[in-house]
Amino acid sequence: MAGNRTSAAPGADSDALVTPGALARMTAPVRGRMILGAAMSAVSAVCALVPFVAVAEVVRLLLEDGPSRTVWTWVVVGVVAMVARTLLYGGALSLCHYADVDFVHLLRRQIVRHLRLLPLGWFDEAGSGEVKKAVTDDVTRIHVIVAHLAGDLTSAVLVPIVSIGYLFTRNVPMTVLLLGYVVIVFLAAAPAMQRGYRAHMDEWNRAQGAVSTATVELVDGVEVVKTYGTGSAVFRRFDDAVSRLTRVAYVWTAAMGRPAALVNILFFPGTMVAVVLGLGLLAVGMGWVAPVGVVPFLLVGVSLPSGYLQIAQLANGLRTASLGATHIDRLLSLPGLPEPTSPAVPVDATVRFDHVDFGYVDDVPVLRDISFTLTPGTVTALVGPSGSGKTTIARLVPRFWDVTGGAVTVGGVDVRQIPTPDLLGRIAIVFQDAVVLTDSVRENIRLGRRSASDAEVEEAARNAQIHDRILALPRGYDTVLGSAEGHLSGGELQRVTIARAFLQDAPIVLLDEATAHADPHGEVQIQQALTKLGAGRSVLVIAHRLSTIVHTDQILVLDGGRIVERGHHDHLVAAGERYARMWAAQNSAVVRAGATR
Repeated sequence: MAGNRTSAAPGADSDALVTPGALARMTAPVRGRMILGAAMSAVSAVCALVPFVAVAEVVRLLLEDGPSRTVWTWVVVGVVAMVARTLLYGGALSLCHYADVDFVHLLRRQIVRHLRLLPLGWFDEAGSGEVKKAVTDDVTRIHVIVAHLAGDLTSAVLVPIVSIGYLFTRNVPMTVLLLGYVVIVFLAAAPAMQRGYRAHMDEWNRAQGAVSTATVELVDGVEVVKTYGTGSAVFRRFDDAVSRLTRVAYVWTAAMGRPAALVNILFFPGTMVAVVLGLGLLAVGMGWVAPVGVVPFLLVGVSLPSGYLQIAQLANGLRTASLGATHIDRLLSLPGLPEPTSPAVPVDATVRFDHVDFGYVDDVPVLRDISFTLTPGTVTALVGPSGSGKTTIARLVPRFWDVTGGAVTVGGVDVRQIPTPDLLGRIAIVFQDAVVLTDSVRENIRLGRRSASDAEVEEAARNAQIHDRILALPRGYDTVLGSAEGHLSGGELQRVTIARAFLQDAPIVLLDEATAHADPHGEVQIQQALTKLGAGRSVLVIAHRLSTIVHTDQILVLDGGRIVERGHHDHLVAAGERYARMWAAQNSAVVRAGATR
């Protein structure tokens, strides 16, 4: 990931939808408890079968010999087996569920810790939907396997085997007839079910992923949907994703419905009773078994196919869990920005771009030969059309990505040689979209420095021109932003983030059109706060309104990823080139807007 975006997003469709071994790696920390749970479940499965065997033996003995001490022995055995089954299965279930709680905690913590190592630019690419899918959806897919697979699969496999073994001890020909029926049904229906499963399962999971992504986009873009209704692109993508999922579900159900329904009918307990009675009449007529010998098959043989039906359901869950584990595994395999082996300490806050090249994807450069210097106590502004590379330049300073050519240095040290926490601690960032947490105003500002006192928080708010507005909130600094009582305008939220930057007191300040969402009055307050924030610091400003940067020390004009002009406002206007045309166009727009009033 360092330096480019060559790594595919882990949520992207791929020919290899399941990575071999991914699920095993995910569940490794709790594998021991899963195995112990499976062993306990195996013993409980045998115990669960014993009462049926006991009943069959009691009935047989009563019909053949009448009441005897052996009959009571079987009664005791059945009761003890029921108690043992309850205790063992309950213990296995509890063990696996406790293991599942630890598993979910450990895996989510591992994911979040790895996310901290990824370049901050990755989050711009992947978005919140990618993170939500891994931390919530995929972990939930696997958790079912940890909590239930070991115990349920063991029972599903072992009970039929033990049942068959017992039935063989009762009567071999009758057991062979019953197994023959089960095998014939499976051979008739399994190929069709398997074809339908393979053909549609992967498409179903892709469609579910598309719905998840579209849902997050719909929630994030709810204002667009409310404004333009069902005609908006956001809603259309959501509607298309849901329609696709519905079509896949319909086709899958149609493909697998008939064979699945046939198997369920032929293995239904009522059907199995009729089959056992029919086979019993045949065996009795052929002299292979006495009438009383059919009783064990009615009690034990009727449930023989149920375990294999459960295996089919567990296989579906296993496939789904494998897909979730694959997605998480690919996320965890994304390389983070490498930390320096020999870290260095910057001597000051001078930021220098030295012939920097950068591209998100190989062979598609975004920045070409960018060179300039930010010195403490000066303000440098970046201007240019959308897509010219302004935001990319700003985000290379805190090392959201690594450059593909040249170097970015802070205090004479390449940013790649500065530990990430140290680098980020030297940079205060105020981007166009204010980012606040669902927490109190006080704690939102205190993100700038966790150890700050309440008095320091309030002083930072005064410097950001937001203190009086905070006091007007129902609970003042304890008001929770995002709650019904904690509503602030876009410009006010921006001043909260500026207060955070004041509290951080970093020597380098990056401003990305910080007044974009402010009204005229709010813009004046923000400009006053930013002027104070930038005093004595190295300041980089991304600006669209040129009137806000006329007094900056240096203006860099970008186009197509290159610096095409540089200088002071008056010098650039006098030059009559690109910046002068931009200045004239904005002034004309202001004049026309004033005339229409």
